[in-house]
Amino acid sequence: MTALTFTLKKNPQFKVNCSRLTPNDLTDLSLAQIRNLSLTNAKNSPKVVDYFEVYGGDTKNIIFKNSNTQLNFIGHRMSSGSITIEGDCGDFLGANMHGGNIICEGNAGDRVGDQLRRGLILIDGNAGDYCGSRMLAGTIGVHGNAGKYAGFAMKRGTILLKNKITPLATIQDCGAHMLPILTLLFNSFKPFSTKFKMIKANRVQRFAGDLAVNGNGEILVIL
Repeated sequence: MTALTFTLKKNPQFKVNCSRLTPNDLTDLSLAQIRNLSLTNAKNSPKVVDYFEVYGGDTKNIIFKNSNTQLNFIGHRMSSGSITIEGDCGDFLGANMHGGNIICEGNAGDRVGDQLRRGLILIDGNAGDYCGSRMLAGTIGVHGNAGKYAGFAMKRGTILLKNKITPLATIQDCGAHMLPILTLLFNSFKPFSTKFKMIKANRVQRFAGDLAVNGNGEILVIL
């Protein structure tokens, strides 16, 4: 079955809330029902068809095509399945996510994985500020550059970065480490179409925190 695909028709004038376009929210809906789904609970809310061409039937595997930074809250509260973003996306990618996988082939905005509880988010491009903010568990990978305040108020989980950052004062530098478990982690990325599946390193700079919230999370910067 073909993946359920949302192709952005044109650049929206305003930010678009995509929080309802997740595998768990669209299960058992027909294509006609998805096209006519209101994007929010607000009165006179725009419908999916106002912004997207929609085709395919596999609601467990969702693709966003022609995506750009106007699309916020992709993968919000998703608990299963996969989402692939063929382009850029806006803020709050994977916010409150409870499971599943998100692959972003472009850049992501601010607050990637905000309050992430479980699941995997891999970004081939850059991520904005506050990546992994208030994170509770799960894994976020950024192959490009991460913005300011990565790991802000994170309690648990792992943020994996390809490039160096300037950490918050409450994120403690634990030095360079050889972590053989990274081999298993990178092997787990191989099924996905992402730049991370090409990485074979197992040496990282490890940061712990956010200690301001007694955090047991970690930021790993690949060396």
